[in-house]
Amino acid sequence: MSDKKQIATRFAPSPTGFLHIGGARTALFNYLFAKKYGGKFILRIEDTDTARNSSEASEAILTSLRWLGLNWDEGPLYQSQRTALYNRYAQKLFNEGKAYRCFCTGERLEALRAEKRADGESHIAYDRACMNLPAAESLKRSESGEKHVVRFKMPDGGTLSFNDMVHGTLNFQNDVLDDFIIIKSDGMPTYNFAVAIDDYEMNVTHVIRGDDHISNTPKQLAIFNALGVEAPVYAHVPMILGGDKTKLSKRHGATSLTYYEEAGYVKEALVNYLALLGWAFDDRTEFFTMDELIEKFSEKKFGKTPAVFDIKKLEFFNQSHLKAMPAQAKAELLYDYVKKYMPDFRFDEKYDNIDYFRSVTDILGDRLKLAGDVKNYSQFMFIDDIEYPKDLIDKIIKDYGANSAARALRIIADIIAAAPDYTPAGLESLLRNSAIENLNFSKIAFLLRSSLAAQTVSPGIFEVMTILGRCRCDNRIKKLSAILEKQN
Repeated sequence: MSDKKQIATRFAPSPTGFLHIGGARTALFNYLFAKKYGGKFILRIEDTDTARNSSEASEAILTSLRWLGLNWDEGPLYQSQRTALYNRYAQKLFNEGKAYRCFCTGERLEALRAEKRADGESHIAYDRACMNLPAAESLKRSESGEKHVVRFKMPDGGTLSFNDMVHGTLNFQNDVLDDFIIIKSDGMPTYNFAVAIDDYEMNVTHVIRGDDHISNTPKQLAIFNALGVEAPVYAHVPMILGGDKTKLSKRHGATSLTYYEEAGYVKEALVNYLALLGWAFDDRTEFFTMDELIEKFSEKKFGKTPAVFDIKKLEFFNQSHLKAMPAQAKAELLYDYVKKYMPDFRFDEKYDNIDYFRSVTDILGDRLKLAGDVKNYSQFMFIDDIEYPKDLIDKIIKDYGANSAARALRIIADIIAAAPDYTPAGLESLLRNSAIENLNFSKIAFLLRSSLAAQTVSPGIFEVMTILGRCRCDNRIKKLSAILEKQN
């Protein structure tokens, strides 16, 4: 990296929708690159498409970036607030004969395209009908209010070349490129023009983006050349594909970052996984903290083939990150999550505190794939008045018989009430060595879990018993026993 100029990258989303997986990966790569080399990360909102922009989408993008921890050093800068700047540069190019007003109507342009298609032409470029309008005539028509755009005048002949950090040297023939529009008839800049001006004005040194932008690069280079300024260094990383090897889209599942946050993915896991979609440190290491990613990130490690987004792999990363979190941090994360995103998570008031919540989450072990799984495994521990679903009652009656199960539960209740060692190990040893209705230990554990959790899955049932306490366990076991007796 150059020692003469501070490294500066940018993430420049359009606020026409929420931040998606591909955009988040782009933001992350630019963030990591800037931090790796002690540079700055700029956030620019490209909101010149006034018909499609959404303030809700704009705010959601900022929220998602903050959630991921991709805090920008400069911005957010909004293109819609910089139109005077773009018009000054357009006027400069116009004054130097590098741009011109075009008064052609949409009908004429469509007729031109139809004619060229009929002649079998594959490259349909503007015919430059307005390029040589006398300056006085062009000015008069403009001042009279005649609708027009401003076009950039592409050089005749020659080649535009740049060295891409991923693809190597790429070449484009000027003659193949159109005299593209830089200022629309409503006075707003076009995408390629605004991008080039902003990258120059913001001193952006490196642009990392998806390779679907390669076709935009020669237009931006042409503008830099016309202005006589240095272009950024580009890295066009391969796109992210779905499991069927087509471009990632909604048909492959949710792509919005908002979904992943609300679904209970841990941001550290998502950042870790996103970093590996188009970059790799080596062929072995998969798990990284943000600091480790910054330290090890290198443009030399960009992949040259498209990455495939695998939701199962992301779940594995999420489960692994949850497993590795310090107990208190995990408890606080899960507690905050259920408070924010799970309004149906039931808390009796006396159990609604972080200390009790941690005592529960400490015994969940490695079961959680998503934060939301805490409800499936532990909701029964935060309420006193639990209900037993009919399908569970039916299963117990079918497998054990109502009378036999009810008697077994009463015996279990008596054993627990008298247990001298009310610890997980003590309770397990006691029940393993007790004769209860000729039931083996696995069947005893099933009845115990059914009575205490009202479901067939839970954390270790003896750890559950110590947290619920002797009295709550006694009440639940006897409640289920009474229900079974009535069923008989």
